[in-house]
Amino acid sequence: MRSELTDPAFQLDDRHYRQIVDSALDYAIISCDERGRITTWNEGARRLLGWTAAEMMGQTLHRIFTPEDVAAGAVERELSTAMRERHALDERWHQRKGGERFWASGELMRVHDEEGRPAGLVKILRDRTEQRRHEAELQRFNETLRAGEQRLQLALDAGGLGVWQADLASGEVTWWPGMYLVHGMSPGAAPVPAPRYYDELVHPDDRARVVEAIQEGLRGSTGHRVEYRVLWPDGSVHWLEGRGHVLPDASGAAALMSGVCMDVTRRKNAENDLKFLAQASEELADVTDFQSTLDKIARLAVPGFADWCAVDMLADDGSLQRVAVAHVDPAKVELAHELHRRLPADPQAATGPWSVVREGRVAYVPEISDEMLLARIGDPQLLAAIRALGLRSYIGVPLSAHGHTLGVLTFVTAESRRRYTEDDLALAQDLARRAAVAIENAKLLRALRNSDRAKDVFLATLAHELRNPLAPIWNGLSIIKRVPGDAHRVEQVTGIIERQVGQLSRLVDDLLDVSRISTGKIELKKEPTSLVQVLTTAVEISRPHIEAAHHRLTLTFTDEPTDVYADPARMAQVFSNLLNNAAKYTRRGGRIDVAVEAQPSQLVVRVRDNGTGIAPEMQGKVFGLFAQATHQTERRQGGLGIGLSLVEGLVRLHGGRVEVRSEGLDRGSEFAVYLPRLGREQARTAAAPAQPAPPPGGGNRRVLVVEDNVDSATTVAELLSMSGNEVAVVHDGMTAVERTAAFRPDVVLLDIGLPDINGYEAARRIRKLEGVRQPMLIALTGWGQPQDKELAAQAGFDHHWTKPVDPARLQELASR
Repeated sequence: MRSELTDPAFQLDDRHYRQIVDSALDYAIISCDERGRITTWNEGARRLLGWTAAEMMGQTLHRIFTPEDVAAGAVERELSTAMRERHALDERWHQRKGGERFWASGELMRVHDEEGRPAGLVKILRDRTEQRRHEAELQRFNETLRAGEQRLQLALDAGGLGVWQADLASGEVTWWPGMYLVHGMSPGAAPVPAPRYYDELVHPDDRARVVEAIQEGLRGSTGHRVEYRVLWPDGSVHWLEGRGHVLPDASGAAALMSGVCMDVTRRKNAENDLKFLAQASEELADVTDFQSTLDKIARLAVPGFADWCAVDMLADDGSLQRVAVAHVDPAKVELAHELHRRLPADPQAATGPWSVVREGRVAYVPEISDEMLLARIGDPQLLAAIRALGLRSYIGVPLSAHGHTLGVLTFVTAESRRRYTEDDLALAQDLARRAAVAIENAKLLRALRNSDRAKDVFLATLAHELRNPLAPIWNGLSIIKRVPGDAHRVEQVTGIIERQVGQLSRLVDDLLDVSRISTGKIELKKEPTSLVQVLTTAVEISRPHIEAAHHRLTLTFTDEPTDVYADPARMAQVFSNLLNNAAKYTRRGGRIDVAVEAQPSQLVVRVRDNGTGIAPEMQGKVFGLFAQATHQTERRQGGLGIGLSLVEGLVRLHGGRVEVRSEGLDRGSEFAVYLPRLGREQARTAAAPAQPAPPPGGGNRRVLVVEDNVDSATTVAELLSMSGNEVAVVHDGMTAVERTAAFRPDVVLLDIGLPDINGYEAARRIRKLEGVRQPMLIALTGWGQPQDKELAAQAGFDHHWTKPVDPARLQELASR
């Protein structure tokens, strides 16, 4: 028997062949027929499988296969393959006599007799269990190594790390995948060697510093650590932290340098952002001028946070006005203004300043695409100009204070190639909050300065208005002194003095009324009132001013009822102020028209004139206190400028409103007063006002005048004496109490501000006097606020009279 592969020249006899087979102790050599029945079994088979030749002769190969392989038909397939293809490779688990499994590799071959006829099969096996175990261990080690490499790469990727190595002798550089990522390059590109790395990738401002750090590390063999900027292929700038270590050769000389580069852009941006906010707060705190504040806000963001920054503010008319733009290049600032004029913000746009105003929240465009520009810009030249700017990313933040949007702060990147992220939104909003506070502070400071200027004008004007009536009073008194016997002149001068004193009194009353309105302490005596009657009274009050200027006055009333629920005296004050204002600011011989219109729920009174008119910028300010002019030298008419403020306050307290219209200077003006209308049923059922009771009769009185101002006390006493009263005068509180007990007056006119005890205390002591008929106590004082009247009542006063007192009122005391 021979193998098909055996050369006839080397044919051996069976005995010799048997010796060779049995001497192959590490191999199991088994012969079988075509059905797998074993015909020979060598010593190696006994050692490897455990059965003797006697035990296995006539058995099939199934016995050395595992049960699962037998069940799967592995033996039949192997026999079939060997017979068909002359051999079948076999590497699998096999089974020994004791059931132990081992891994074996071998081959089943077809053999022939001397005539070349198939004569059976030979199976050769070798135990490879130990080798397989080593291979499995090696495979597990390799898998572990690959997993470790993957985890390392994952960690490097997560940390933005790139690993590199440089052969210092050859200059050869090796980059691991992360190095490409931190440089914005595609993995697989050729690593950039040292000279080109510095020239092409490192930011020009950092190149010298990076080279010096690496050279220093090489000189000391300690490695290096350096932070620097790199330029990505798309032009954007990123921060890296590089660390390198020197690896020596056998002689100790530097041979290799390896290290890592880590992307620290976010950290550097965060550090710069914090510095930026701190600087912004510090600089904004020092700015007080409004426009300077807006300019400073825009400049602060450039170039650290943005390449472009713009501030748009909402104007009083509701428009959005660009008030500040910043860029490092002044020429581009002018270009930005020009482009904004040619392409103003669209109020209906889905993005941009107006969308921020409408929604009151941040607008964020990470990447400004060309499609966005095409959709927004139709002019080819304008489109080309904006494309040339290379706009990259956009953030628009509302400037808000106290729940109201003041404007929009816009940030845009371009040359820096910075792409805004969600983290940048927080910084932009933080800056906007600080900017809004600065803007509010600047507005308040501007308002305070304007208020100070208005106060200075007011005080100067008040002095002027006080001197005006004082001058004729002074002159009149001088005339009376010189010609006391000229009754006609004395009467004429007396009339002048009375009118000027009345003017002074009205001036003080107006000031007090404005104060009462602003503090909510004014008292209104409302009742059903006809506007026709109110306007008739107002016209009578203002007639001297109107006639003195030779104005023509027309009144037009509606046919419908004009009843309102109002304080008639205060409403007459409102319309007389408007008529006086029209007379004052209309040139001599002008025209004043008053018209009453009836609307379903309100009545409208329009006071028109053809006078000097009102400038557009002043129309929203005319109802402010002291708003007549910015300086007394600019005033064409007298007055404190409080009349219209008083009008607006009184009308508002009646549930109405006042509007002003004017087409401009020298175009006249119109003031419209809107008042709630009183229904007919309300007018009929309203209670009729009580009729004043007639004063009680009586004869001359004993009057004690208590006043520390000697001139005032003397003149009051003189007027009372001229009316037939018996008058005594004292000048302090303690004497007033003593004199009351001795003089037993019917009336005590008691000043509040006295040099020893005040008038309130003096009144309380008078009320405690025993055995004395209590007099009528009248507080005579310059303090006329409601709380002053309350204090007087609590102290025991019967009446509270505010200086100056009408002489006729003093004379009435004789008839009480």
